[in-house]
Amino acid sequence: MNLKDQILEKARLEEVVERYLPLRRNGSSGKNLVGLCPFHDDRHPSLHINVKEQYYKCFACGEGGDLFKFVQKMEGCDFRTALKKLAAWYGLSDTGDDFQPVKYLPVKRKKQPVPVEPVSQISIEHLLRSHRMMLDMLMEYIPENEILRETYNAFEVGIAPALLPRDYYYLSGRLVFPIRNERGDLVAFSGRYRGETKGTDIRKYMNSSTSPVYHKSELLYGLYQAQEVIRSRGFVYITEGYKDMLAMHAAGFRNTVALCGTALTEQHILLLKQYTHRAVVMLDGDTAGYINSQKSVALLTEHNFTVERIILQPGGDPDSLLSVMGVTRFVRYIQSSTRRCRLEAYEADLLYQERRLLSDLELALTPFERMTHLASLMHLRRKLMKVSFKLSHSPVIKNTVWCNL
Repeated sequence: MNLKDQILEKARLEEVVERYLPLRRNGSSGKNLVGLCPFHDDRHPSLHINVKEQYYKCFACGEGGDLFKFVQKMEGCDFRTALKKLAAWYGLSDTGDDFQPVKYLPVKRKKQPVPVEPVSQISIEHLLRSHRMMLDMLMEYIPENEILRETYNAFEVGIAPALLPRDYYYLSGRLVFPIRNERGDLVAFSGRYRGETKGTDIRKYMNSSTSPVYHKSELLYGLYQAQEVIRSRGFVYITEGYKDMLAMHAAGFRNTVALCGTALTEQHILLLKQYTHRAVVMLDGDTAGYINSQKSVALLTEHNFTVERIILQPGGDPDSLLSVMGVTRFVRYIQSSTRRCRLEAYEADLLYQERRLLSDLELALTPFERMTHLASLMHLRRKLMKVSFKLSHSPVIKNTVWCNL
């Protein structure tokens, strides 16, 4: 038996990983363990250890493998050195075989936090039950805009009374948006101040604290209600806030989710990948929204999404635009914007293909090769002319800025 097989007979992946970082049980079965991933800046345990199959996988950064690869990654060593270390840990003699010249860059060690006691399922159930009791305390809220009323009611938006239990006192008197995860569990609340906050120290929104069931960077508002429509329509609109998402749903664009005031994260993208690989980013029409939309497009592209971006007129957002335009004009606005950004994305792709063909044409040596490239160019030119015509005849909304992707 070679050294690798001897190690596999004695060593357990979970024992090896726990030499570097603390693990805790995930769920009651004990089949999986979780911990903070050492391969990226992990704030919520994303590293999963499959005890039965003996492999690890981080669902945030994608890193994974067996115990040998884990030691290689952690120590920045080749396979042979990892074997020696493991053999020494388990009292095995090094026979000198199993050499594989693979070397990984060393992982920068970071200080691991004090292990947190696993949260029991009973505690989680108690928290969810408490949230449901809070939901029952909300008073009815009727938006002034009639088109919003049915949607706000469907999403359980209400007004919090003045007297509330201590854990929910921060919501007192506010307009409350109940937040559900993608499975439909009520995991948090966001409360919007109903008066004027400019020139005061009052926070416009007050949100539930991070808890065992709620991590803002891992949740998209409205995904539970939108997931089937996203699947059927083949793409998702990504907006910035609660009211923006509700406005989109009220106008019939029910394949919409919201970031809830945070930046798009890899965890958000992992959620969306279950339903689509195509997104239209439509954040607020201010400087922050413009910057965040650029970052969102870049991150989605890295994860192989087909991405389009709608840049709203300065100061605009879906909620305010619906209020100003009315539902008929708003629907036309979103449809026209979506169509135009798709055409522009398609045009940009055709231009890229043409540039590549022109570059290749210089390398085409035979007459047949040059004729083939020229025929391809003519075909692309005809497509470009059709797209340019459609773009020039698309309805343009005044003060709207469009982008090329």
